Amino acid sequence: MNVRRQLSRQWVPIVGGSCDVRMGEDAIMSASKVFVDSVSRPADAGFSCDVCELEPPLRTFDAAARLAHALREIGATADDLCVAVGDADLISVASYVCGAWCQGMSVVAVPLDELGLLEGALVPRALDVDGAQGMLFVRPCVKHVVIDYGRVLGGLDDESSRRARVLMAGTSLASSEKEFSTLWDCAEQIMADDGATLCAQLMDTAKARGKLAASSAAAVRASLGYGRSFANACQVLMPNAPYSGLLAEGMRFCARISVAQGKLPLDDMLAIDELLDALGITPIECDVNQEELVEAFRRERLLRSRRLMLEIPLAIGRIRLSTVEDGMLREHLGAWCVVHRRQGV
Repeated sequence: MNVRRQLSRQWVPIVGGSCDVRMGEDAIMSASKVFVDSVSRPADAGFSCDVCELEPPLRTFDAAARLAHALREIGATADDLCVAVGDADLISVASYVCGAWCQGMSVVAVPLDELGLLEGALVPRALDVDGAQGMLFVRPCVKHVVIDYGRVLGGLDDESSRRARVLMAGTSLASSEKEFSTLWDCAEQIMADDGATLCAQLMDTAKARGKLAASSAAAVRASLGYGRSFANACQVLMPNAPYSGLLAEGMRFCARISVAQGKLPLDDMLAIDELLDALGITPIECDVNQEELVEAFRRERLLRSRRLMLEIPLAIGRIRLSTVEDGMLREHLGAWCVVHRRQGV
């Protein structure tokens, strides 16, 4: 993979502040300065290091409790530094615990895949509670991210890479027409395994997601959930399906609902389909019962709100939560089940 060797650095907005993101080949070699700057120079003999390994599942209240106990056992204080090396789940739970530990401990994230940046450091994943996905909001507290190209970027068929590309599409659609067009223009290079283009787009997506999450408008922040209500409902019925594919289907489904409501132009819906196809996220095949999907969708939405709403693209660059009539929802869920039925079934 052809990747630029120079270090790229950007300050990315996050909820309550900003995050220093450093990306580049061998970027980890520059991390020592980040560590020193985060905890200041010690007066005597240097630094000591304690290693804490957390076993999965990580995005849970239990994992948060285990990490808190580990911090207490080693005597960690607000003057210390947590270096979270891992995936989005680990970085998210580290943010949850360290953000509250002694009124706030500094965190440096070292993601091991693209999602560790997009769904861990900048917009952390919410924690699950008793099997209910994403119930406890996690406030981002990572102040520095070090992304080493040689250790992060996987193959195009890796689930982490596929899901990152879906997030790129969803983020661009929620951000602006310019962001959408930029991703559209570089999709071919990304799928040609052009590392420099992929890394530049990853940074653009990180900045856009951070800006959306840090918005003072609740409606704008909610746009980051584009496609997730549908994807989470499908995941209950298809636990072995890749989430990247389900999330892409959620985006396509929401666009079709918007067209049916007379809000999104048909050409924009087709553009969303084409962008996802260009990024290698093709429609999935499955066998799902319409009534089961309707009930799964209802349960998913009513876990979080008394209102049955869906993330709807009103235009490229504008996504909002919108009420969907029961009849229209059933009709489109039924049509989706028919269209995506496995061939020969």
